[in-house]
Amino acid sequence: MKFIHHTTIALALLLSATNIPYANANPDEGMYPLSELNRAGLKKAGLKISEKDIYNPGQVGLVDALVQVSGCTGSFVSNRGLIITNHHCAFSAVQLASTAINNYLKNGFVAQNQEQEIEAKGLKIRITDSYEDVSVKILNSVANISDPVERINTIKRKQEELVKQAEKEDPTIKAEVSEMFIGKSYVLFRYKTIEDVRLVYIPRQNIGEFGGETDNWVWPRHTGDYSFLRAYVGKNGKSAPYSKDNVPYQPKKHLKVNPNGVKENDFTFILGYPGKTFRHRPAQYIKYQQDYLLPYVSNLYDFQNKQMEEAGKDNTDIALSLATRIKRNANVLKNYRGKLKGLRGIDLLSTKKQEDEALAAFILSKPELKGKYGNLLNDIAAYYQVSDQDALKELWINNIYNSTSLLKVARDLNTLKVAMGKERSSHAAKQLFDYNVEQLKKVFKKLTKATTNRQTNVFSVGCLPMQLLSKVKINLNQFRNSN
Repeated sequence: MKFIHHTTIALALLLSATNIPYANANPDEGMYPLSELNRAGLKKAGLKISEKDIYNPGQVGLVDALVQVSGCTGSFVSNRGLIITNHHCAFSAVQLASTAINNYLKNGFVAQNQEQEIEAKGLKIRITDSYEDVSVKILNSVANISDPVERINTIKRKQEELVKQAEKEDPTIKAEVSEMFIGKSYVLFRYKTIEDVRLVYIPRQNIGEFGGETDNWVWPRHTGDYSFLRAYVGKNGKSAPYSKDNVPYQPKKHLKVNPNGVKENDFTFILGYPGKTFRHRPAQYIKYQQDYLLPYVSNLYDFQNKQMEEAGKDNTDIALSLATRIKRNANVLKNYRGKLKGLRGIDLLSTKKQEDEALAAFILSKPELKGKYGNLLNDIAAYYQVSDQDALKELWINNIYNSTSLLKVARDLNTLKVAMGKERSSHAAKQLFDYNVEQLKKVFKKLTKATTNRQTNVFSVGCLPMQLLSKVKINLNQFRNSN
């Protein structure tokens, strides 16, 4: 059993957003998995190459030039493993490479040759080797299950089964099953992982972060939010840890930049690793976002950043050690406050309520649907009425471990301890421990690396954990008093 999990980001096609349906002659709306590329109508929109030049199972296409860089999208732009990605996607590796003397976050960095390239610690490159729609296999496993909890658990077990099977068939890949659309569509991705990644070009801070958070999530932007990396492999062409003997990776495909640029109304699409969409959620979910999630997380991250900025105000080493977390918080903070402003500005909640009412009327107008889904929207409303009562408490619990790293480690250790206690024999418990101990060591190493390298530790960083814990205690007392 694994205790350390990560989120899968699915490969998809993104087109700019307006409200135009699939069949329209100018389809410029939506998020399409590559398995449904033919539904996007790209030819009608102005695509000049064949759709098979983008993705064609078993053949080389544009998709083979894409990489995943720690959750971000990157692209190969040379036949010697050169990758372009966003500056903020390489930010954590730049932080780890920086010192008070060589502050690459502030001054930038450029390698004049391959020998000068710097190890990008913590970054790994994932390349999509292949993927397969496994929706039928997963949904068949829950065809006769109506209990929601049992259904979710069965789906998770089936996902794990398919992952183990894929990795057993090909030990050189890492597999993940992504839920493309909740309860409907599932895709098994097979990834190749490159461990040796190096920094090639990092812009100066006044270029890579020009406009700061004021311009973040606002278009048009005028910031140089890009960096260059290079992927390396062993001389045998296989993935290998960082070594001076490694050689640049040769991708199946790389992108070429058009030196002539683009013209007004040129056809444009984005191929990459997107986030999730919640546009099909009911009005109650929008209300939850507007009343609870967005304001709570925004206020929490605002508080955290102020404390971390104060802690590093007079100490460059501490400021560097906290830089990545501050940037990530600020990115989410700006996004969430922008969403909150947009939700209220266009009164999306009222629009969603009208859509739900129209859906309810449609269901009731069809006898075959009424019998099966007649109470669906009322059941959804009843669920949210109950869950919203504990919304703030749940948000507090969900954020406590991300707020204080030591508590996250404690949770992982306790989870492992409890699981070991449930094993039937000491031998089985030891096997479970041996299986997870390396993962736990990686968590400790990641927690301490940014600080121990700078002769600080998690207890001395401006007493930051104690300040966060103080706020945690205040919130906890508020919750107790409300009961």
